[in-house]
Amino acid sequence: MTVALDAMTAPAGSAFGHRLAPVGDPLEGSAFDDIYEAKIKPELEKCETQRRKALLIFLIAIAVGALADALEFILLPGASGPWPVRTLQIAFGTTIAAAVAGYLPLAAVARRAKVAVIQALCVPLGVTYQLSGAVAPQFDVFLRLRLLPKPEDKAFQDFFSGRRGKVDFTICEANLTQGSGKNRHVVFHGQLFCLTTPRRLGSTTVVLRNTGWFKRFECPTGLTAVGLEDPNFNQTFAVFGSDQVEAREILTPAFMQELNELESVYHGAHIRCGFDQAMLLIAIEGPNRFEIGSMFSSLVERSRVETNARNIDQVFKLMDEFQGA
Repeated sequence: MTVALDAMTAPAGSAFGHRLAPVGDPLEGSAFDDIYEAKIKPELEKCETQRRKALLIFLIAIAVGALADALEFILLPGASGPWPVRTLQIAFGTTIAAAVAGYLPLAAVARRAKVAVIQALCVPLGVTYQLSGAVAPQFDVFLRLRLLPKPEDKAFQDFFSGRRGKVDFTICEANLTQGSGKNRHVVFHGQLFCLTTPRRLGSTTVVLRNTGWFKRFECPTGLTAVGLEDPNFNQTFAVFGSDQVEAREILTPAFMQELNELESVYHGAHIRCGFDQAMLLIAIEGPNRFEIGSMFSSLVERSRVETNARNIDQVFKLMDEFQGA
């Protein structure tokens, strides 16, 4: 994070359109064409053959489910009454079960195609990708700093790791839930960034959402509120730290402006971040970014790959903005 590492000038607001990499970006132009034709398209063609076979299995499963529904209406007691509610419930369950079972082969093909595409896009960037992992790196620190709500259940996928400039990073997607049954609800879904910087800070500083009067209850243990003079920043964010002086050194006017601009660009993403020793942790809400798309049309579509390339570009661009602030 250059805010705490180097005295670089923050990019202007218009710089949000800058590319993931300088001239020669492997995700653009002829370099992207080469990757697509040489690495990605052949893999998608293999997966397309598998998709067609899996789609046939899905259609057969649906047909079997429909036949089972018809037999249930014929054979179950009360099926011929004016309101065969119980029979309808059983038939509905049968249809859902058939659809789920039939879709499993399609889901397996989707996973293979997704991994093949994303790994091919990441290799020229020097980035490692894996679909799944046990837990997000430094997840306990995210919770301790209250960058995330404490979940009752959690799942993680889409793990990226590598080095960018002077910073080592790991990124993953998290889905955190609370409650069970009908009361089960998502409390966070989005990307978690863990950046390890060359400089080790002597304190902890956290930038959370400004929840008004309630923010006093969100202050992480051991930290106190940090008063800043930027009214626009204070409307959106609340800052807590263990060292008021170092917190203000980190949260320069340039950085506060940058974070406000990021909040505008990533509208509704509810960005929050924390500086803890050598780590910069970022949580940003959002939808699934790295999916292959519908399995009911051909996989050999360049637009599917371009969508993933744009999503990778956007995620790494956000990380670069934090480093360049």
